[in-house]
Formats: sequence, C-alpha cells, structure tokens
Amino acid sequence: MKIHHNFDTFHAHNPIVTIGMFDGVHAGHRSILAQLQHLKKLHNGESVLITFDPHPQMLFRTNPNFGILTTMDEKLGLLAKTGLDHCIIVPFTQEFSQLSGEEYIETILYKGAQAHTVVIGYDHNYGKNASGNFALMQKMGVKYNFAVEEIPAFDLYEMHVSSTKIRKALYEGNVEQAREFLTYPYSLSGTVVQGKQIGRTIGFPTANIAIENTLKIIPAIGVYAARVEIANQHCNAVVNIGTNPTIAAGLAQTIEVHILDFNTDIYGKNLRVHFEKRLRGQQKFASLGELQRTIQYDIENAKKFV
Repeated sequence: MKIHHNFDTFHAHNPIVTIGMFDGVHAGHRSILAQLQHLKKLHNGESVLITFDPHPQMLFRTNPNFGILTTMDEKLGLLAKTGLDHCIIVPFTQEFSQLSGEEYIETILYKGAQAHTVVIGYDHNYGKNASGNFALMQKMGVKYNFAVEEIPAFDLYEMHVSSTKIRKALYEGNVEQAREFLTYPYSLSGTVVQGKQIGRTIGFPTANIAIENTLKIIPAIGVYAARVEIANQHCNAVVNIGTNPTIAAGLAQTIEVHILDFNTDIYGKNLRVHFEKRLRGQQKFASLGELQRTIQYDIENAKKFV
C-alpha cells in the first residue's frame, strides 16, 4: 500500500475511491474495501482510500469525551492488510472544514484523486455542516464523469456496525462486542513505568502502563482477561483499569497488567494489551486476604478466555 500525504505524489490508473475516517477499520469498513477490490478488478483500476488527520472531532471538540479507536499508524497497518493500493491522508484543517459539498467533491475527488468510481457508505456526509450526501455525489459524478456506488449499512447480529457503536461498547467495558464489530480485539499500547508496586506486596506484580496516545479510548473501569505483546513475546494477562480502592483509595486511574507466568524486568519497554473479556467491575474489599483470593480467581477465570 502506498501512502500519500498530498495529491502531488498520487497517481493511479482508473482510481476506485472511497473516502472517510475509517476509525477502527471495522467490519463495516471492510465491506466497503471489499467492494473497492471487486470494482478495481472489474475496471482494471487501483483501490484508493482518502482519509483525514486529525479526526474532525479533534478540531471541533463537540464531544469533550471523544476518543479514537485507532491511531494513524494502527489504521495504516490494518488497511495495508486489506489489499488497498493507495491511502491518501488529507490534513483536516479549519479551512478544509469550510468547503461546501460541491467544493469538496471538486477538490478531493475530481482534481485530487481523479476518480473513476467513488464508493461511499450509506450514511456518508461531507462538506461544511455535513451538507453533502449521496444524491449530491451522484449529481456531481455526472458533471465530472465518475460513477458513484453506495454501500448499505453492514448488519452484524441485526445491528448496524459503526465506529460510534464500538466506542460506546468500549466505554461500557463490552470489549467482546467491540471485538465482534472490529473483527479483532481492541488494543492499547504504552510504556511500562514505575508504579506504587502495590501488586508486588500482595504477590501479584503488575506492569503499570503509560498510554502512548492519550486520544485512544480506555475501556471502562474493571478487570479484564487480555493478551499482551511485550519484548517480542505474546503472553496471557489480567488487566486492571481502576483506582485501587482497597489498598490506596484516592489514587488516579491506572492501567495495571499482571502477566501470567512471567518474571522479566520490562521497565521502559513498550507493551500492547489486546482486550479479550471483561471479568468484573471494580470492587472494594474488606481485607487484603479477600482481595488476594479474588485476584487469584480472576487469574483462573481469565485463563478460560485467553
């Protein structure tokens, strides 16, 4: 997959183009990308995704709690596995956001990508105040001589798959539903940093994670079964997202990873957590003994899912 940061470096034969954030590169996005692959073979063309950086929510801040599912590097890695030929990353600026629907199509699809065919999702809106829609795209396609195809909502278990629904699932701790919609486990990466070493004192040492990209969604407070990548190893783990109410009430929220059957110094190393299942919510225990017994139960329970 060729990555372009402007249209100057872009050239493709019969570009089959789709456009959007593609945050998460979820099951719905993959149905659009599959259609791109079908059409590129049909028209002897090349498949092209036009995406934006940063996410428009980062510019407008209409939702202060908004988080992203994938960083740009994560998104590009996922897209590369789909067989996509080109990804064009357009800077999303205040000036760009003011383009009308017509200007958007002329600038991006006609002059920029020189599209042969445009494939868009059923609910795709674009241009200032999201005024552009499928009907306008069809009308402008006639003017600029490109075809337009619309992809219907992708249903999974009778639910429309969307990045919004995946974010909601994660905020609720439903990492299993997020995985079904994404088609892979949601993950976070970060650096292992020095913590309070509380887990070590009760027999369950943990790696405290400083998240690499603070715009990424952190799943709801609770205890999770997970798989981790660390120092070229893949291990099973129990992850606690919370504030340690039993031992140190009042602490800020932390992400602590207890890696099963692992005893290596990993301070300063990068660790990626793949969330498999939420085991329980955060609890405050009456004694350390009760906490220790529950953690041991969490470990045995986690082994069923990792």
